[in-house]
Amino acid sequence: MVSDKQAQRKHNHHASSVAGLISLRMTIAMTIITVIGGLVFVAGVLLGSRHEFTERGLNPNAMSVTEQFGSGMMVIDTKKAVGFTVLFVLGVIAAVALIGRYYSRKEVAPLEHAFELQKDFVADASHELKTPLAVISTRIDLIEFRRAHGQPIDSAIADLRGDVDRMNAIITDLLVAARGAVDAEPVALAGVIGQSVDSVRPLADKRSVALHTHVDGDPARFVVRGNAVGLSRCLVAVLDNAIAHSPSESAVTVSLGYHHHGDVAIRVADCGSGIGSDPERLFRRFARDDDGTEHQGYGLGLALARDVANRYSGTLSVESTSSHGTTMLITLPLAE
Repeated sequence: MVSDKQAQRKHNHHASSVAGLISLRMTIAMTIITVIGGLVFVAGVLLGSRHEFTERGLNPNAMSVTEQFGSGMMVIDTKKAVGFTVLFVLGVIAAVALIGRYYSRKEVAPLEHAFELQKDFVADASHELKTPLAVISTRIDLIEFRRAHGQPIDSAIADLRGDVDRMNAIITDLLVAARGAVDAEPVALAGVIGQSVDSVRPLADKRSVALHTHVDGDPARFVVRGNAVGLSRCLVAVLDNAIAHSPSESAVTVSLGYHHHGDVAIRVADCGSGIGSDPERLFRRFARDDDGTEHQGYGLGLALARDVANRYSGTLSVESTSSHGTTMLITLPLAE
């Protein structure tokens, strides 16, 4: 794995290369502009000059251009020469500024795009690690409680190790997604649902929200192509949102079945107060649903969950919502 210092050196080298390329193109552009401008300047001065025909008693209208230039001394019109000089200098400055702006924006655009991707990755990683950290904190509280009351803590420590392993897997999946890679293999969704429910159960218990699962048919038939960690990230985000917006002593139900066109459907139903008139806003980054609950998220969970579903040719949407609850729908194509 590339170290932070190596990554920084690579970034600095790339920035220096871009700066050098901009300087080279600017130098070439300024040279071309100066040559062209010089020719224009000379032509302008010659056109702005006049021959001292008055002293010689010659009529310039009766002479050819060659005769006019070859008949005697040329007298420079000072006012016109100064005017052309000023126009030439201003033209060079304006041209250099415009070309410099063009090349600067052109060369810096990839750096700006990379910076935006970096900001998105930091925000995504921060959000995706928030739920596992909350689970770990809850398990630590449980371990301290059991130890204080002389109860066994071995199982809780084992669960804690599992949470750390899942966090490491999430980081790996985020890095894979940041590179734009799609790691797809046959995945049994029943196992993903079981693991995801176990991951958020401490959060549900803390809020006194029951978790139920239901499979419509043989669990072994629900196999899709994807990545177990990524699909678990998607489902955990939806479950975390459902738990956070469910009242105490209510339940969240996860159902696995079929959708039309033969796709697999995962439905997550809660007993919250509903979403409102614009459910799609929840899938925009940093959008939050102000439903009066104490939950204050960052508005990234469902947006990231939809990104994961789309990565594996699936969808994430609000199937139904009312004042009695909301059902989120995840669809994925069956593995061939």
